[in-house]
Amino acid sequence: MFKSDPANTGIVITDPQNDFLSPGGRGYHLTQPNIERLNTLNNLELLMSTAMKKGYRLFISPHYLYPHDYGWKYTGNEQDMLINLRIYQKLNAYSPPSVGADFVPSLLPYILDRRTVVATAHKVASPQTNDLVYQLRQYGMTKVLLAGVLSNICVESHMRDLIENGFQTAMVYDATATISEKDFEAAITNYHAFSSAVWTTKEAITQL
Repeated sequence: MFKSDPANTGIVITDPQNDFLSPGGRGYHLTQPNIERLNTLNNLELLMSTAMKKGYRLFISPHYLYPHDYGWKYTGNEQDMLINLRIYQKLNAYSPPSVGADFVPSLLPYILDRRTVVATAHKVASPQTNDLVYQLRQYGMTKVLLAGVLSNICVESHMRDLIENGFQTAMVYDATATISEKDFEAAITNYHAFSSAVWTTKEAITQL
């Protein structure tokens, strides 16, 4: 059973960035049908705003690709998709992100809040390549509520890796989105297989 508490439960949002979540984003044409059916953006904002009002801390795990990343020699399908569409572009670690790599405007008030922790960039799909796990542990988190994009890639990879690192997870599935209904259903199947709870946004906020 998953029982949340602000003292030990973090709200983790993967890739709340324009390229997959906002009109005009380089990957939005792929995710738009799923986003519109699920009402993903409104659900993300409701989850984030409610959690913050109830004293929970947000942890953001963003995705950036720098120019040197385009020289990778050993890539898979997900990496190739991001590189070919030129998604999540950033000149370097110190420069502002491109419009597509920037955070969704409606979510910025929660992301820029002084209590929110923005982790370093992950490079493929899981938090193995960023400092999210370290940040969660530093703030005493043992549980996470997880949402974001893409449902079956970064969100699912974060779920799996966080579970392997000893965190209890709950998935807020209608605050995620991906590029096809087939991929979305695959993600839901795996959420049920691994996580401690699989909730709608309305269900999740009643548990906060």
